[in-house]
Amino acid sequence: MVKVTVQVELDDQFFENMIVTAFEGGSNYWVDRVTINHPDGQKPKGEPVSTWAAAALNKGGTVVVFIQEEGDAHDSPPVTMTKEMLVSGVQMWLNNHKTPSEAIEDYDADDADAVLQYALFKEVVFG
Repeated sequence: MVKVTVQVELDDQFFENMIVTAFEGGSNYWVDRVTINHPDGQKPKGEPVSTWAAAALNKGGTVVVFIQEEGDAHDSPPVTMTKEMLVSGVQMWLNNHKTPSEAIEDYDADDADAVLQYALFKEVVFG
């Protein structure tokens, strides 16, 4: 068997959609909170945390993810995520699909959760 890697182009909007989907539904069972280090400074009033986090990553900032697995008595150490880590997470996620092009067009909260976990831990740890 031979494994072939296919290149796809993903824009900032794709990464924003993936982060918003993860933070607003897919990963909220293990993400306790986030701290956003955005190059533009403080989050504007009314801006959702998820879109501000995605914008920070797309502009070269970082997002610190604080982890709390349901039922755990102790928090896990926080993990600082960069755009490069998110790109790597998407690559790992796509490597686990028979049809990566379809996955890019049709993903859900569970997929976004997997991408975030691959980005932070290089494997799916929760769920």
